[in-house]
Amino acid sequence: MLSPIFRLATPPTLGLQAIAFSLHSLDNRHYGSALTARLGELQAAFDVHASRQRMQGFDQLRQRLGRSPRRFPASPQALLEVYLRNGALRPISPIVDLYNQWSLNSGLSIGAHDLQRLQLPVSLTLARGGEPFQPLGSERNEALPAGEYAYLDGAGQVLCRMEYRQCAATALQPESSAVLFIVQGHPQTDPDYLSQCAQALKHDLLRCCTGSINRVA
Repeated sequence: MLSPIFRLATPPTLGLQAIAFSLHSLDNRHYGSALTARLGELQAAFDVHASRQRMQGFDQLRQRLGRSPRRFPASPQALLEVYLRNGALRPISPIVDLYNQWSLNSGLSIGAHDLQRLQLPVSLTLARGGEPFQPLGSERNEALPAGEYAYLDGAGQVLCRMEYRQCAATALQPESSAVLFIVQGHPQTDPDYLSQCAQALKHDLLRCCTGSINRVA
């Protein structure tokens, strides 16, 4: 499912796996009945033990890079901590709620970026060091350290530091309708499982967050 919108440019020895797809004419404002029902199904199907097991490879990635798994948890691990602390994920917006629940259930990292706020193609590559990055929720830039993997757009804008923190600039807004989704695993992730989850997420987004099936880039 790799396409001109996305390039996997990390060394094969790192073992990163990712699938990207874009969708258009999405609705990030309204919670329709189909979305509400699907979220309920996913929440009922959530298995804490299975999800935690699928996330373990992210810790090994951190250790290989010399990063603390506790300080820099992968996004699904952070979601699991929220779930265990509160008994549920915090509602944010229709699209975000759907892919967050998918991330929690699958144990995969799932990110989404407003296509109007970035330049294609997006690459998953190693940081050279010093790239400016403004994390979501922060008003200040920080510089990426050399050797970490990161998502960069075609203009060099850092979209995500590892699968730990997304940038503020491309975060989805209520008016966001054209979106780039990235589903990422780790070296122990089964490629077929990664593909199946990406396809299922795409199907749910089209069915629950838009009124019609649109052509996927």
